[in-house]
Amino acid sequence: MPQPDYTALLDAEIHQYLALNASFMPQDPSLQNIRAAYLAFCAAIQPDLPDIAFTDAKIAGVPTRRYAGRAPDALVVYFHGGGFVLGNLESHHAICMEICQNTGLDVLAVDYRLVPEHPWPAHFNDALAVVDALGEKIILAGDSAGATLAASLTLKRRTSVHGHMLIYPWLDLPEEHASFKTHANAPILTAEGIVEFEALRLSGQPRPKTPDYFPLIGDDFNELPPSYISIAECDPLADEGALYNTLHMFSGGESVLMEESGLMHGHLHARHHSAKAMAAFEHICQGLQNLSAWEKPPF
Repeated sequence: MPQPDYTALLDAEIHQYLALNASFMPQDPSLQNIRAAYLAFCAAIQPDLPDIAFTDAKIAGVPTRRYAGRAPDALVVYFHGGGFVLGNLESHHAICMEICQNTGLDVLAVDYRLVPEHPWPAHFNDALAVVDALGEKIILAGDSAGATLAASLTLKRRTSVHGHMLIYPWLDLPEEHASFKTHANAPILTAEGIVEFEALRLSGQPRPKTPDYFPLIGDDFNELPPSYISIAECDPLADEGALYNTLHMFSGGESVLMEESGLMHGHLHARHHSAKAMAAFEHICQGLQNLSAWEKPPF
C-alpha cells in the first residue's frame, strides 16, 4: 500500500509547527520526560490569553477548572486528550479559555486521573462522577482520548446530555479501520503510538468488552443527543469518527461530520500557527454553539 505524501498533504505552516513540536521531544523518551516535554511545548505555544475568569474546584473529588462565559446557555464539559497518559488542566488551558471566549458558553475542564499510575477504569470513573454531579444543561466535549470519554459518557447518560462534540476521537479497537493502516506513520500520532497508549491504559488487564471503554464496541446508538464530529485527513483515527457519525444518523439521531483536510491529529494546539488549524477550531466553536441552541423535537 503506497504511503501518503505528507510533504504534499500538509502545508508549510503545518510543517513549521511540526518542526517546532519535534524540537521539544526529549532524547531520553521516558514517560516522565515525555510528559514534561509535552507540558513545556504547550506552555511555549500558549498565545496571549483572553480576559476570561476561571475557578479551580473539586467536583466529586476530581479537580476541575471552570471558565465563565458571557451569557452561557449551556456548560461544555471538556476532557483533554493525550492518550490517557499525557495532559492536565494546564495543557488545555488556552484551548478551553478560547472555546469559552468564542462560544460564550461556560467550559468545565476535567482533570481525570492518568495511566499507567491509575489504569482503566479510573479515568472513566472520574469523568462519570463529575457528569453525575452536575445538574445543568451539559454538552460533553473532548479531543482524542478526551473524546473517547465524551462519547462513552454520552452513551451511558444519553438522557441527561444535551449534545456531544468529538474532536479527532479515539473510539474503537486498533487495526479495525482502513485509516489506521493508511496513516500508520502520520505526524504526531502513529499507529504504533496508539497501540502503546492502549497498553498503558490497560496495564496488563484484558480489554473490556463495553462501550464504557471504546464507544464503538457498543451496538445501541438510539436516542442519542446530537453530535458534531471533527476528524482530520491525516489521522489514523479518522475512520472511527466517520463510522460513529454514520451509526448515530442511521439510528435516527442528528450528527454533523466535519472533515478537516490538510490537518493531522492534535491540530487544536496548532491553531495559532496554521490558518487551516484555526479554521478547524472555528468550526468546532460554531458546532458547540449549534449544539447549545439545539432543541429536541416535540415528538
